[in-house]
Amino acid sequence: MEWQDEGFILYTQSLGERKQILSLFTQSHGKCLGVFSVTKKNKSWLQCGTKVKGYWKARLETHLGLWILEPLQTNSAFLLDSPGPLAALISATALCHVLLPERQAYLQLYDKFNHFLDALKGPDWTTSYVDFEVSLLEDLGYGLNFSSCAVTGKRDDLVAVSPRTGRAVCESVAAPYQGKLLPLPSFLVQKHRKTAPKDEEILDGLRLTGYFLERYLLGRPLPSARERLVKRFI
Repeated sequence: MEWQDEGFILYTQSLGERKQILSLFTQSHGKCLGVFSVTKKNKSWLQCGTKVKGYWKARLETHLGLWILEPLQTNSAFLLDSPGPLAALISATALCHVLLPERQAYLQLYDKFNHFLDALKGPDWTTSYVDFEVSLLEDLGYGLNFSSCAVTGKRDDLVAVSPRTGRAVCESVAAPYQGKLLPLPSFLVQKHRKTAPKDEEILDGLRLTGYFLERYLLGRPLPSARERLVKRFI
């Protein structure tokens, strides 16, 4: 069993002195693990977020397999002087590693991950990260709905989300349930707003997506890399 694909390194784990188990998010085969031989030449780009061309081979499809990789783009290297975007990259790769099922393609999510990495080099990396987590929830079967109020059908004045249904509600509906609903930051609804969101709004967005990621998808605390990202906005 063998195939070729492109993808991004999500996770590395040492397997002796000269080998590592690598988790990749590939375009056509989804998340796939394999053993990779480490050398002085390839060690420099063996980092989470690096885009690679991969050749995977195993005797049977269910086996761990072996990786032969060629680097295409070392994304983390461009972010060494940008600790915020770098933290977002590490958080996104950690989430994909723990949440994506093995060997199941997610073509749309792969494209969104690609766009997210491009956005890390610009000023809107914070909102792009939260948008990616919303996409991750949607592609894994728990999409949030911010299109209209779940009770009145109104499409404006949406301020909160039900922790039970993931549906947005308007201010008049949310008022009696203050403290029981999750705040909905306006940047998730108003995609073309002219002003950049404040840290408090980004934090609300992270708490919103984090609640559903942890409660409905992972079932345990989110990766420490994600928690470190959240702390940057507190």
